[in-house]
Amino acid sequence: MLPPYVDLRPIGRCNLSCPFCFGPRHEVPTMSRVDALRIAVKLRQHDVQGVVISGGEPTLLQYLAELVNELSEPQQGSFPPKVVLSTNGLASLKVMERVLPGLSWIALPLESADEKEHRELRTGSAAPHRDRVLGLLKEVRKNHQDVRVKLGTVVTRKNVVGAARVLDLIEEDSWLPDVWKVYQMSETNYGADNRDWLSVGDEEFEEAIDRCRQAAEERGVALRVYRNTTREGSYFFIDPDGEVVVIDEGGERRLGNFFTLIERGAERPVDLVLSSRNAENFLGTYPDKPSEGSER
Repeated sequence: MLPPYVDLRPIGRCNLSCPFCFGPRHEVPTMSRVDALRIAVKLRQHDVQGVVISGGEPTLLQYLAELVNELSEPQQGSFPPKVVLSTNGLASLKVMERVLPGLSWIALPLESADEKEHRELRTGSAAPHRDRVLGLLKEVRKNHQDVRVKLGTVVTRKNVVGAARVLDLIEEDSWLPDVWKVYQMSETNYGADNRDWLSVGDEEFEEAIDRCRQAAEERGVALRVYRNTTREGSYFFIDPDGEVVVIDEGGERRLGNFFTLIERGAERPVDLVLSSRNAENFLGTYPDKPSEGSER
């Protein structure tokens, strides 16, 4: 038995090197195509209702379109899970066109209305990252209207002011995201490496949220807020090496190989994921129906 909502992280490698990243280390070997597709089959067999594909940067996977199709394609006797792609937005339109038809949601990042602040947080690529994200956002809104959009912003010391003005970058109301989620920086992996100079305290974070809330209300966008206090028990990660990772009071805990746990019928991974938090975290971010503008 698996929790209803799963985060599949088949790749650690990324074409950015963001200092706040809480995903797997970039040098972790990428999950094989065979294993990724086997996991997709298992997730469907266990009636998982939603899967977030992230990393690292998942659009670097040669088999990404195949993986999305395996998860999202209707099959006799079962309903496919809702599939979310969490991407940095740098992939070419040619790559995205192969993937978008199988998605329910796409999650895109914008960190600040200030170009310098954004560039200091989304580092490692010569490409104009912010412009690429805005271009992909417009493409999805114009030509893939069945795919809903979540915009994500991580609050750090570098963008504690500019984060609240992210929506100013989106000129047309028709291009606005369905959900804007503002994150407290998670002190895990690269975020842990850089917390001393990058992380903001709870009080400063809440002040930033107040500014974001006002901006979201002005544009009519649903705001969602991620606080580190709600992280424990919310996530069921499957990492590039096939290990299951959950969050407890000590941070990330690795529980063992996904296939081994499934074969043994191990209940322990599910015991460490709180169904209410798991569902609230996913459905609050990626709701089934258009959501109100209030925070969750």
